[in-house]
Amino acid sequence: MGTSMLRIVHAVSSLNGGGMEHFVLRLAEAQRRHGHDASILALRGGPLEELARQRALPVTVLRGRLPARVAQGALAFARRRPHVIHAHNPTSLHYATVGKLLTRARLVFTDHAQTRGIIRVPSRFEWRETDAVVGCSQDTADKSGAVGVASNISVIHNGIDITPARRTREEVRAELGFGADAAPAAASEPAAASEPAAASEPAAASEPAVSSGGAFLGIMPAAFHPVKGHDVLLRALARLRDRGVAVTVLIVGDGDERDRIHGLARELGIHGKEARFLGFRKDVPDLLLAADFFVLPSRDEGLPLAVLEAMARRLPVVVTPVGGVPEVVRSEEHGLLVPVDDPDALAGAIERLARDPALGRRLGEAGHVRVRDDFSFEKMTRKYEQLYLSLT
Repeated sequence: MGTSMLRIVHAVSSLNGGGMEHFVLRLAEAQRRHGHDASILALRGGPLEELARQRALPVTVLRGRLPARVAQGALAFARRRPHVIHAHNPTSLHYATVGKLLTRARLVFTDHAQTRGIIRVPSRFEWRETDAVVGCSQDTADKSGAVGVASNISVIHNGIDITPARRTREEVRAELGFGADAAPAAASEPAAASEPAAASEPAAASEPAVSSGGAFLGIMPAAFHPVKGHDVLLRALARLRDRGVAVTVLIVGDGDERDRIHGLARELGIHGKEARFLGFRKDVPDLLLAADFFVLPSRDEGLPLAVLEAMARRLPVVVTPVGGVPEVVRSEEHGLLVPVDDPDALAGAIERLARDPALGRRLGEAGHVRVRDDFSFEKMTRKYEQLYLSLT
């Protein structure tokens, strides 16, 4: 087909506000800018349905009982006549396979590893019908259920583009009830990327944790699933409170585990204090700008976009070495890696950043350069385009 326009349908299980769903919207939008006819088929609606329509992205949301949903999906594929159907999780792969059988489109599946152990496992027939399987990290590709079944497995690392904040750091912190800066790792204009930040000596142990006009402010934007480790974060925050370290984390998102996590925060006595639950938000770029650090103590991951977005904004990140995270973050160079399910280690890493603002600035600047050079959204989009064209 050469470089002709492609008709692409992205299949996804829902339009909830998780990182994968945001990724699908951004990828479809970028592909339309490149001259392709990209659209979205979602098995369920959600908050991003409105956002997709605001961005003029063609969206089909399946509704009703199973027979009606299958019929709607088949009709949508028949009308779009796609060259490529791109499924983004195992549930949507089921419908995407039906679409391929109806239209003879090429079928691509990206394993984001966000549904491992949560949602259905694709059948061997579905894997065999998939023309290309993409892991969002090498770790994800190596662990994919398609290994040994699908014949074409490759790696395309997630990439990001930066949505600019609409408000200033000061405005957002004031709205949240925090004073002027605590110890901004990302508040002011950063130095030019060509000027490496100088390494700093750790602060003396007697130096008080940073807190002026409010606590040292972190952010964790993640859907409420056990795999994300919200419970580990809450126990770490309780330990920090007991040590007298003033830290608050903005917990952004929604999901099935919401009530249990809120209950644990109340049990620990940190609900609304050290742990601030904001629910689903459309202004995550603003919230990232307001924060002093990013945290994600996941038990499993693919290559989380939220980590890349935080690094791109020069936030120091505290993360676990799961999935593709170590392919992006080298500990003590681009962020701090802590063991899985270890609240003490997590609390210790956060306390280091709270007591040593220079460390946060150094890690944040290095993380920014890492993402800018190796994980751009444009580079990732072109790789997907090349993959599609190689199949058609």
